[in-house]
Amino acid sequence: MHARTVRLIGILLFLLGSGSALAGEAVTLRAADGVSVYGTLSPARPHNDKVLLLFHQARGSRHEYDPLIARLNRLGYDTLAIDQRSGGDLFGGHNQTVQALGRSADYLDAAPDLDAALAWARERHYGTIIAVGSSYSSALVILLAARHPPGLTAIASFSPGEYFADHDLIKDAAAQVTVPFYITTDPAEAGNVAEVLRKAHGDNITDYRPRAGVHGASTLVEARDPEGYAANLQSFEAFLRGLGR
Repeated sequence: MHARTVRLIGILLFLLGSGSALAGEAVTLRAADGVSVYGTLSPARPHNDKVLLLFHQARGSRHEYDPLIARLNRLGYDTLAIDQRSGGDLFGGHNQTVQALGRSADYLDAAPDLDAALAWARERHYGTIIAVGSSYSSALVILLAARHPPGLTAIASFSPGEYFADHDLIKDAAAQVTVPFYITTDPAEAGNVAEVLRKAHGDNITDYRPRAGVHGASTLVEARDPEGYAANLQSFEAFLRGLGR
């Protein structure tokens, strides 16, 4: 066999063994209002019963989570990252849902996209379903948990705030959340989290206050938060592991 062919086979086997070659499976959801929502499913293992639903921040896409997928898979979670209808090209890649729609919608208009992701996970009979939001979508996951308490195992909210016209909408929803609820933000935005939690006092809440951080789920990514990412990842992973106890 030619030496170059042997070398290429070796590289391919290494990538397959490390999981780096697994690009994920394209998924198309249909929201209740008929909008097609595009995403990527990255399975951790065959016949898994745990999934993280990953929702991006403003001007972003599912690619916000690309640096984290392999690590989340190693924790035993499948991941479904979607392109909400409010987003763009931030963090690289393209928001396929926005492209198909022809425009980026308002933040609150993206709520049916989260509903569609939760319905997809239920239809696949996942036993553990965790919704993870970043910035505006971290507010939407709080609404999701308030509306669908039987359907979610937990939520994680990275940099929520009262981003909508009704400035009581998210704090009222947070007070109704009964599932385990991880919430955090950049220290400079701690007041936003305090406002969101003003009416919520349950022992289901993990209010993580990092020493260093950045806005949204980027606080878990080394390239975006070199000072704080390690401690912030450790905190979030401890929350995820605790759900299985």
